[in-house]
Amino acid sequence: MVVFCDEQIPFLSELLKQKVDVVLFSGRKLSNTELLKSNCEALFVRSTTKVNSSLLQQTKVKFVGTATSGIDHIDVDYLKSKDIYFVDAKGSNANSVAEYVVFSILHWHFTNQVELSASTIGIIGFGNIGKIVAKYSNYLGLKVLINDPPLKELIESGLAEKFQDFCEYCEFPEIIKYSNIISNHVPLTFSGKYPTYYLFNENNLSLLQEGTLFIHTSRGGVVKEKSLIKLKFDKNLSLVVDVWENEPQINMNLLKICLIATPHIAGYSFDGKLRGAKKLVDEFQKFFGIKIDTSVLEQELSRYKPAEKPFFSTHSKLYQQLKESRQILDDFEKFKKILEIDDLSEKSKYFDFLRKSYPIRREIL
Repeated sequence: MVVFCDEQIPFLSELLKQKVDVVLFSGRKLSNTELLKSNCEALFVRSTTKVNSSLLQQTKVKFVGTATSGIDHIDVDYLKSKDIYFVDAKGSNANSVAEYVVFSILHWHFTNQVELSASTIGIIGFGNIGKIVAKYSNYLGLKVLINDPPLKELIESGLAEKFQDFCEYCEFPEIIKYSNIISNHVPLTFSGKYPTYYLFNENNLSLLQEGTLFIHTSRGGVVKEKSLIKLKFDKNLSLVVDVWENEPQINMNLLKICLIATPHIAGYSFDGKLRGAKKLVDEFQKFFGIKIDTSVLEQELSRYKPAEKPFFSTHSKLYQQLKESRQILDDFEKFKKILEIDDLSEKSKYFDFLRKSYPIRREIL
């Protein structure tokens, strides 16, 4: 069997090589011709590979796995129509993104001398990431407001558990008005009852409080960047941006005005990548009935030792340890060098290079 695997998914290709032939590829460069010539049957990708009819038509691919939580790069309807099994890594990088949010809040707190005990965080989207962000925000002493209309409907229908006691539900306009920290964790969707494309447009962003911290780690396209830039100055906002419209061709004007800006790496902790790889290989084994020795991966995963709640009580110590473990400010400094590059194609290559060469960073929360 031939399996194509994105070269940036740690451990996965080494594990698969025990039983199958593995072809490594770089995310944006995979073609339909390569899959056809190789008789590929399984494909493992990241968000840089668009998986649709153009890529898969007439191939023998019957299994697709993405090492990401977001799936806007996958044409799920097409996969269903061709009876191609699909699995994502939803939840695997949730703690990584939550750590990034916690660090951003603490950096804002110490940079602007904002009192966290008097602050309110509004969390838009209460899935895997949103729930952890809410828990950590509560540990930090923040008041926690949440908004997730689809989940609210499930709860009201008795199909989902109620929100935690420390969370207060707010409708979308109110949560923006009443929070001085906003963190969004919704998928990028263009249709349905609750589409999220440009969820944060000029009308909604204009409701933000003066001096609000706005953290954007979901997907480019959820926020209208031109409106965010305008409101940054009108409202004196502090911006933390990890995801961008039209990646890897990012908005340089937005980058210039951010408190923190990074190249879509909030979920790139090594622990998050390992969890994603583990989920993919487990599903692969089940689907094809192949037994793979994953002990090396499990041993690496066992190194994660999460901190307990009391660790959050000393903000300065927590900030310093996250600063050292995740090195997000170092990422920011490297990212800003993209402003010195004149050629647009070279800027795009640099964006991809930073992601491709991202170093090992371990979680501590």
